[in-house]
Amino acid sequence: MSLQTKHLYEFGPFRLDAAEHLLLRDGEAVPLTPKSFDLLLALVKRHGHLLEKDELMKLVWPDTFVEEANLSSNISLIRKALGDGENGQRFIETVPKRGYRFVADVREMCGSNGNLAEEVSPVESGGEMETVRATASAEHWLSKINLRKKGVIAAAAMLLVAVIGAVYLVPLIRHRLQAGRRLCCCR
Repeated sequence: MSLQTKHLYEFGPFRLDAAEHLLLRDGEAVPLTPKSFDLLLALVKRHGHLLEKDELMKLVWPDTFVEEANLSSNISLIRKALGDGENGQRFIETVPKRGYRFVADVREMCGSNGNLAEEVSPVESGGEMETVRATASAEHWLSKINLRKKGVIAAAAMLLVAVIGAVYLVPLIRHRLQAGRRLCCCR
């Protein structure tokens, strides 16, 4: 018999079961696509904290290039499934140009073999929180540097294409000009 730790997250009338990949509203299953579920789980696990768009895309679509529109589309699906905005309930906050934040109160339940207990998060000291903020800031700047590297690589590639084009076209143009002069002289 295997011992498996179960993680459940409760917010409003919802229960999110990470192990079973299941979202329940008042005990009834709420359909979500696999990527929408993964996105919701990432937001709920880090509730109350801003998740940058790049970070969310790396979490949900690792090693895959996806456009930001995929993220927006899945956020929209999650909002519809949760009824976000109905009856004054709000779950996901959009932080323009940056990302998303899960704003509802979340209770995390942990346990094994059906024995669940509410998990209490330890209170972080000021120094630990500063380390977390500094790490998040460093990751943000590293992602910006990676974008700059991609821009430099793209510019270098365009320059290389221009140089190769010039090396090929200059002799061709000279040849045609010389051929045109010969024709003019023969008349």
